[in-house]
Amino acid sequence: MPAKLLDDDMDFTPECERALREVFARYDKDGDGALNEEELQAFAVFTNGSRFTESDLADIRAHLKCTPAGALCSDGFVELYHVQTAGGEDDETWRDLKKHGYNDDLQLAEDCAAGANDAGH
Repeated sequence: MPAKLLDDDMDFTPECERALREVFARYDKDGDGALNEEELQAFAVFTNGSRFTESDLADIRAHLKCTPAGALCSDGFVELYHVQTAGGEDDETWRDLKKHGYNDDLQLAEDCAAGANDAGH
């Protein structure tokens, strides 16, 4: 049975939040704490196989924590996954975590851990 993503208060478990923030850090190539459009699109392509549409980007900027320039903050990235997971789509969150090398215990596979600073491994 996979680890829980949410606790009884519907907050992410510490293990899940740690995993999501690690994934975020892989794509934050300039280390500024936010994903600019290029970094966000790299995440989208690796995770979903396609870029975010302009409509997707507008929704992200309108509803999630972003910088004044429109880059998605780390907290906004976690919030994106919280909306998805708490909304009953935890299977999608698991799919994304597994795509990024996490197992059912929310541990990063060793072959992924070695290259965790490279987007997509």
